[in-house]
Amino acid sequence: MKRIVILHCLHSNSVCTGAACLKAFNKKTGAFARYGEEPLELEAFWSCNGCGDCRFKHQEGIEEKLERIISLKPDVVHVGICVKQRTQDGQVVTCKKIEEICERLEAAGLTIVEGTHR
Repeated sequence: MKRIVILHCLHSNSVCTGAACLKAFNKKTGAFARYGEEPLELEAFWSCNGCGDCRFKHQEGIEEKLERIISLKPDVVHVGICVKQRTQDGQVVTCKKIEEICERLEAAGLTIVEGTHR
């Protein structure tokens, strides 16, 4: 059984219910199709604490969140498409705060996969 965590952007909460990520997880579509018939267990559906481009700019508690996720020892952390941002020149880049979070998770030995329903 694969133990999965989904990380999403806090700012996306203004337009996202998480339904597409959870549907893809439950139906094993999108980025979850890679697991085939293997059973999956969702350990956490969590968000960052916001960034400079977001109205939520408080980072209190992010260390506690990171420690909690690492302590769960999930097999994979899937990162939602919502963490991508379009720059003024049209490039699509990953949010810097999410990159920092993923670096910390990888340093702790966790596997990061970009994508959930896409």
